[in-house]
Amino acid sequence: MTTNLQKAFIYTILAIALIIVLVPMGVMITVSLQTSSSVNPLALPRDPQWSNYVEALRTGNLLPYFSNSILVLVITTAVAIAIAVLAAYGLHHGRRYKSDVLSTFFLMGMILPAFSGTIPAFLVLREIHLLNTHIGLSLIQIASGLALPIFLYVNFFKTVPREIEEAAVVDGCGPWRTFIRIIFPLTLPITATTVIVVAINSWNDFFNPLIYLSSPEMRTLPVGLMAFKSQYNTNWPQMFAGATLVALPIIILYMFVQRFIIKGMVGGAVKG
Repeated sequence: MTTNLQKAFIYTILAIALIIVLVPMGVMITVSLQTSSSVNPLALPRDPQWSNYVEALRTGNLLPYFSNSILVLVITTAVAIAIAVLAAYGLHHGRRYKSDVLSTFFLMGMILPAFSGTIPAFLVLREIHLLNTHIGLSLIQIASGLALPIFLYVNFFKTVPREIEEAAVVDGCGPWRTFIRIIFPLTLPITATTVIVVAINSWNDFFNPLIYLSSPEMRTLPVGLMAFKSQYNTNWPQMFAGATLVALPIIILYMFVQRFIIKGMVGGAVKG
C-alpha cells in the first residue's frame, strides 16, 4: 500500500511538472498561429496563421540573428567544455588542500550575482578591442558560466577509479595521452549534460548581448526579438512565432542528448 502511495505521489509531482512546462509552450504556439487583431492565449486558432512564422523571419530579420547565435553558442560551448574538463582534471589530481581552495574559488562564481562584474568586463573588452564582437561576448559567457561545468566535471572524476589511469601509465601512456585516449571518452555522459547547460545559457542569454553588442547586425536572437515590439504597438503573434523558432533548436538538441544527460546527472551519485 505504501509503495502504491509513493508511486501515486511521484506521478502526481511529475504530472504537475509536465503541466508547468507544457502549458507555456502551448500558449506560445497557440498565440503564434493567431492574428494580431484577435489574440486569445486560451483559445485554439480556428484558422492557423502559419504565415506568421514566415513574417517573423522576414520582418524580424531573424536569419542573420540565428547565425550570430549559432556562432556565439559554438565558441562558448567548445571553449567552456575544454577549459572546464582540463581545470577539473587538474583539480582532481592536485594536492588535497590546494585543490579544495581552488575548487571553492571557482564555486564562488555560482554564488556571486551574474551582473556584479558587468562594468569591469565592459571596460576590459573595450581596452582589448573586443567590445561589440562575438568573440568578446563568448568570453563573457564562458567566464560567467564556467563554475557549474567545473563543478560537474570534478564530481565526475571522483567516480573514475584510479586503477584505470595507473594501468595506462604501466602501458606507457603519458599524462596527455592518458587523458585524451582514456579519461576524456569516459566523460561523454557528463559532457553531454554540460553541453546542454552551457548551450541553453548561451542561446537564451539576453542581458550580455544587449550590453556588449551595440551594432544591430551583431545581435543574437533574444535581442533580435525586440524588433517586434515598438513604442505604441506589439505584434504578439509574430513575436511568439519568433520565440517558437528561437526555442526549437535547443529542444532538438535536448532530444538528441537527453539519454546522456540522465547518465551525467547520476554519474556522480555513486562512487566506485
